[in-house]
This record gives sequence, C-alpha cells and structure tokens, in this order.
Amino acid sequence: MKRFITFLIFGALLLLPSAAKAEKFERNISLTDGPVFMPKGEFIFGGTISYNSFNFDDYQFIILEGMDLGTSSFSVSPNLYYSFANNMAVGVRFAYTRSVIDLGSTDLALSDDLQFSIKDMYNIQQTYYGSAAYRYYMPIGNSLRFGLFADIMLSIGAGEGKFLSGTGEEMSGYYQKIFDVGIDVVPGVVVFLSNSVSVQASVGVLGLSYKKIDQIKNQVYEGSYSKKGADFKINFLSIGLGINFVI
Repeated sequence: MKRFITFLIFGALLLLPSAAKAEKFERNISLTDGPVFMPKGEFIFGGTISYNSFNFDDYQFIILEGMDLGTSSFSVSPNLYYSFANNMAVGVRFAYTRSVIDLGSTDLALSDDLQFSIKDMYNIQQTYYGSAAYRYYMPIGNSLRFGLFADIMLSIGAGEGKFLSGTGEEMSGYYQKIFDVGIDVVPGVVVFLSNSVSVQASVGVLGLSYKKIDQIKNQVYEGSYSKKGADFKINFLSIGLGINFVI
C-alpha cells in the first residue's frame, strides 16, 4: 500500500511542471472586435455584371475536328444589403442569367474509319434568381480602402430555354422549364473609391446545388433531367465585377 501511495505522489510531481507550463493559447480572433471596415447601420446597394464569349472557327481539339462553335454567357445582379453589425451585413440579390450555344458543325473522329458529324444545333437558356445573403467584411491590414468580403447565399431560380437542331423542314427542337436552387460561397475583394462608392470583384468557389429541367420535344414527347451535387472550384472565367454605394 505504501508503495502504491509513493508511486501516485511521484507521478503527480512529474506532472506538475507540465501542468504549470500549460497555459491556454489565445489567438484573439473575433468577428466583432477587429478593425471596422463597414460600420453598423449602413445600406449598401449596387450590382455586379459578368460576360463571357468564345468562338471557335475550324478548330481542332483531340477528337474534335473542324469545329465551328460560338458560346456566350451574360449575367447581371442588383443587390441591397444592410449592415446590422460592424463588418456584417444581410441582404437580398436578384439575378438574370442568359447563355447561348450555337454549333455550326464539328466532326467527331474516333478513328480513321469511324467519324461522326454534328451540325446545326442551337441552345439558349435564361434564368431569374432571387437570393438571401449574409456578407462579412474584413479589412486588409489596417486599411479602410482595401478589404475582402465573403457572401453566403441561398438562391432559388426559375427559367426557360429551347434547343433546336437541323434546318428548314428538318428542324426539330424542344422547350425547357428550369428550376434551380443552391447555396453558394462567394468571396471577393472590395476597393473604396470614396467614403460612399466602392468597386468589387468576386468569384464563386463553393456551392451546393440542385437543378431540374423539364422538356417537351416537338410538343409531343416529354422528359426531365435533374442534377444535384457539391462543387469546390474557382472559375476565373466567370468573375463578377460590380459597383456599390453606401448610404
């Protein structure tokens, strides 16, 4: 029994130095106590715009030969935020997106003896979105002109589209109804040009989405397509540029 008590005392003595040195490490990270970049009680309104266009003329890529293809996408998104606390804001966003794919012709060359030709295809889609958003601002260093922000948005969208193939009497196509819902994380950088005017650039990096497309072909055949998933990617070709006013 004495040996057991002696062993416990000896073990406790060994642990005392490490216990004395163990102090809670504080990084002093706070969402509310940092430098104020966007003060409480401000309205922020403005919008972003994005446009992309690609054209391929007799282009070759791996198994695609003689590709004549044009694509374009356009989006505009007005927004309104209110800063309910320093560096924190909530708001609403509305968006209109439009995408067009116009395929003149291309050859799919799987081998010297196996080739397919695709031509005269046209697809257009346009969708309207409404979003609820939370935004957090963070200054770069102690600067009140340059800062970073991150939006977390819940979006619901609905739209329509059409797909056409062939020409003249051989033309056929289908009509599309689009439903889209998702949660997105959109970081960006903001630069204040004056006390009340700022410009910003943003790009989506993370999203959870569900999309469903119902289609009617030649007013006879009906079908549907759905997709859901999570994405983590940075698309520098879809950077949104915008301007905001603070009042």
